[in-house]
Amino acid sequence: MDSPWILKLLCDAYDAMERTNDSDDLRAETANFAKQMGFEHFVYALTISVPSLKQQHYVINGFPREWFKRYMARSYFTLDPVVRHAQISSLPVTWTDPAFHDCKYAEFWDEARSLGLSAGLSFTVREQPGVTGILSLARDKKIELPCVDLAALIGRAQMFASMLHQAVVRIDLPNLLPEQNVALTPREREWLKWSADGKTAWEISRILNITERTVVFHVNHVIQKLGASNKVQAIVRAIALKLV
Repeated sequence: MDSPWILKLLCDAYDAMERTNDSDDLRAETANFAKQMGFEHFVYALTISVPSLKQQHYVINGFPREWFKRYMARSYFTLDPVVRHAQISSLPVTWTDPAFHDCKYAEFWDEARSLGLSAGLSFTVREQPGVTGILSLARDKKIELPCVDLAALIGRAQMFASMLHQAVVRIDLPNLLPEQNVALTPREREWLKWSADGKTAWEISRILNITERTVVFHVNHVIQKLGASNKVQAIVRAIALKLV
């Protein structure tokens, strides 16, 4: 069982992230949690990959500034083995995982170690399709803990990662992905559902007992609302954003 101070740390962090609407507060809470867990550095990265929209990245950075500058300038998102792992799995990982140390990552890890990022843990959280958060905790010294203590640390950090991700989604995602706040009428949702099932405008008009012209009106209106260029793109985007 976790000690009272650990439980208080997590409860206080939860309360703070539920109350705040400020990204700076999230950074402060994450920095405090990382420090209490024995890590000098942290980073939280939100990746948004929605069909027909340009991929976006949102970062709360607590890594050394020089490393962050190199990471962004060299587009290490495309190389980072932690990011690659997050694309296929939600399981937490330690940076000592052999899969992360293929020769093609050698330069990447050498650079990280040279700037004080020798050991770390990473946690993936998915709130909805196409929206993935990764929290990494890092330090200069190796993580040398008994298996039971390491498992407890991973459990605490995974819980914190989930809380942080939910707070970021609430506070920052609407600005990064404004389409998710689009309000569709019941009729527009109904049209999307039947269109996603492959029905034509004429078929939908018969099903809903409205004119084909009215269906076409709804089609054009939803396409405009979602910032799509055609019906297929609008359907894909609506499904990805969980609007239908």
